[in-house]
Amino acid sequence: MARVAAGPEIERLIQLLARLPGLGPRSARRAALALVKKKEQLLGPLAAALAETRDTILTCEICGNIDTASPCTLCRDPARDRSLICV
Repeated sequence: MARVAAGPEIERLIQLLARLPGLGPRSARRAALALVKKKEQLLGPLAAALAETRDTILTCEICGNIDTASPCTLCRDPARDRSLICV
């Protein structure tokens, strides 16, 4: 794949995406360019979802699960059998 010249903002996006598991530099560049090409359909909604996730996600104080509340939905479930551990 020919390298596309990109400004510092896009290069930063590529570098951040490349830090995600499973995304190497080429895949990160491909994903970043796809996001930029579809700004309205992908980039805006993704940015909003990431910001919302950053602001609302917590780690459960009991089990370490990721949820929007602590204790999480699983730990608050009254029907849950607390004597069982799933592995």
